[in-house]
Amino acid sequence: MRRLLATAVVVSAVLAAAGCGGDDDSGSPLDEALAYLPEDTPLAIVLDTDVDGEQYKALGSLVDRFPFGDQVTGNLLRQLEQSSGGIDFDDDVKPALGNPLVLGAPSVAAIDSNDFVLAVQAMNEETLDDLIDELKPTKVGGASGATLYEDRGTFAAVEDDMLVVGNDESGLRQALQRADGDDHFDEDSFDEALNGLPESALTRIYADLEAVLTDDPGSIDVRKVQWIGALRTLGIAARAEDDRIDVDFRARTEGDLSDEDLPIAPGDEAPPIVERKGEIGFGVRNLAHIVRFGESAGQAIDPAGFGDYAQAKRTIDRQLGVSLDDDLIGQLTGNVSASVSIDGGFGVRAELKDPRTVERTLGRVADVLPSFAEGAGFGQVRLSKPSGDEGFYVLSQPGGGAVVFGVVDDVLVVASDARRARDLAGEEPVAVPGASGSVVAGADAERLVSTLLEEFGSAFSIPDLGALGTGLLTRPLAELNGSVSAGTDELRGRFRLGFD
Repeated sequence: MRRLLATAVVVSAVLAAAGCGGDDDSGSPLDEALAYLPEDTPLAIVLDTDVDGEQYKALGSLVDRFPFGDQVTGNLLRQLEQSSGGIDFDDDVKPALGNPLVLGAPSVAAIDSNDFVLAVQAMNEETLDDLIDELKPTKVGGASGATLYEDRGTFAAVEDDMLVVGNDESGLRQALQRADGDDHFDEDSFDEALNGLPESALTRIYADLEAVLTDDPGSIDVRKVQWIGALRTLGIAARAEDDRIDVDFRARTEGDLSDEDLPIAPGDEAPPIVERKGEIGFGVRNLAHIVRFGESAGQAIDPAGFGDYAQAKRTIDRQLGVSLDDDLIGQLTGNVSASVSIDGGFGVRAELKDPRTVERTLGRVADVLPSFAEGAGFGQVRLSKPSGDEGFYVLSQPGGGAVVFGVVDDVLVVASDARRARDLAGEEPVAVPGASGSVVAGADAERLVSTLLEEFGSAFSIPDLGALGTGLLTRPLAELNGSVSAGTDELRGRFRLGFD
């Protein structure tokens, strides 16, 4: 029933734009809808449809901050009516809403082929019957106590107040049989993956990472990395507040993992970031941990290639009289703060355990960097050495592009130009409010989106709104930030978009 599928898709967009609620306290309607998915489903997306609940009221207050919010909502409602053959949202769809809508995949292959199952329990049988009457599908029989309908190649089943939609009749019949048996997905399994994440949310997502990885023959080598092999499920929850939207996630792991097996440094202490107008700031605590994880992963995935890499490091150590592990990588156990601009400019400042050791190491390693860069495929590279107490090493190419680096005021600085490097050396990184974990990001969303529109709007056929129009569009946006923390049983994080 393509019109019903189209209706569901546009209804989701209408709900999001209209700000018309989210409360999954009932549990039972969610469990009923999830039962149409197999016990080992790789993906289940739950959409809140309680249009009178607090979630959509909060989202509505955010939409109202934008000057064209009402127009967007109106356009989506008209699209709903056109795509569904004249269905009216308020009269025909809204009365049936209120319970969680589930969109899931019966297998990993089904994700690739967009072969999803949609299931939702209407608020009552009468409202669902009225909606089906408006859609006027063709009745094609029955299965498992449900009436089957077809509309232009898409099939739906209705049993009492339950609606199930699928791309083909065979898959729909399997979903109905599954719900009648015991071998199906359930709310307990869904909630286990999202444990600790907000229960009241616009959208909640369950993914079986282990199943997805196992199903992919190309992941055999990747799963040799202990942490990746320990991944089990991913839970995501997107929630609206009056002044922000939060997206929380949790990747659960199992097995005998140690802190050294984690992809980022463990713990909740958050590093600061560098704040620069219109740019994205990043902070990493203990970058050396990430480098060592990368080396360990490389050794597990490609032992021969890692052997060549390790031999090259030993050769450099012997010829230059340094230890890259101790004198460079091992120095990066403090905070690293970085900033990246839309046009490709970047800057990194790193706190060092022993700045003098890093200075000596750079002095010895710098001479081999041009040949190393050329061997890595970067073409001809020229090295310029510092000419003063606060000078920098510069790696440059004839056609433009450069990397500037050096130790200034006991801080290692790496940047795309000398001015940025000097500025970074003197800047004081700032904490991101609410951040938790060893990887942090932050930006001024208003300035960032304005810059994106100015630089790339025409490439996406977005008309030039001028300074005034762009300002009206982006003014409600505030901070955009995120952070990730790691432990031996989970990787957890949050991304937040604030509004003024």
